[in-house]
Amino acid sequence: MPLLIVKSPKKMQALAESIRADGKTIGLVPTMGALHDGHLKLVDIAGKKADIVIVSIFVNPAQFAPGEDFGKYPRSFKSDCEKIEKAGARIVFHPSTRDIYPEDYSTFIDPGRIGSILDGARRPGHFKGVATICAKLFNITKSHIAVFGQKDGQQLAVIKRMVRDLNLDIDIIKAPIVRTAAGVAMSSRHSYLSEKGLEKAKVIRKSLLLAKEMIAGGERSTKTIENRMRKLIQAVPETKVDYISFDRWDDLEPMNKLLGRVMISLVTVIEGVRLLDNEIIRIEN
Repeated sequence: MPLLIVKSPKKMQALAESIRADGKTIGLVPTMGALHDGHLKLVDIAGKKADIVIVSIFVNPAQFAPGEDFGKYPRSFKSDCEKIEKAGARIVFHPSTRDIYPEDYSTFIDPGRIGSILDGARRPGHFKGVATICAKLFNITKSHIAVFGQKDGQQLAVIKRMVRDLNLDIDIIKAPIVRTAAGVAMSSRHSYLSEKGLEKAKVIRKSLLLAKEMIAGGERSTKTIENRMRKLIQAVPETKVDYISFDRWDDLEPMNKLLGRVMISLVTVIEGVRLLDNEIIRIEN
């Protein structure tokens, strides 16, 4: 069937009810638009696990702090829809801000500690906005599964914890990071970078590979690994490390000695743009 664009939450709920009544499963890919190959990989994964795929496009004001890039966040709805249809999804949910947050809206989800560390410490209220919009999208689309990319590792952990804590009837699927040919984790914010900035961003992946190499060689001190990563990144001119963190996956408890499943995450600032990346690895001893 041709791509169906739904804007009203009530119409989306009614459509989702009819899909479920037909015995079909629904997969959701939540996005803010400006789609790239990483998003389309999520659509592909959802299509293999559900009968009908819904892609939501909503630039969520609740997850932007004052002074952040809400106003200039890239918006390309027409080309996004073309990509979505080509990728095999059949429904786009594209509500207005007023539909999602009416004038008297006042209810938000506080994800607690897991949303107040790392990026949450640097962007107060960000994960409250993320958790709230995701819970609303789950309820509106009545999805059986939702697919999230590993690139936003803390976001993924926050959503998994919210689903567990609130007993939400949905399965969260973790999708692998999709990278450019040069190894840079794909992001809609790449549109803010110059070619030179994208070239500099290659060092982010190199630093994660260095960490994996050190761990494979027996290094277990997070401080030692972090220092080597910082030295590598800061050797690139005008490239700043915001943070490097070693946390247990997926409750994000900080680790000083590495053992078990670990997420090595970092944020690097290039040309004023914050770029996220991570590796999730298992360390046996």
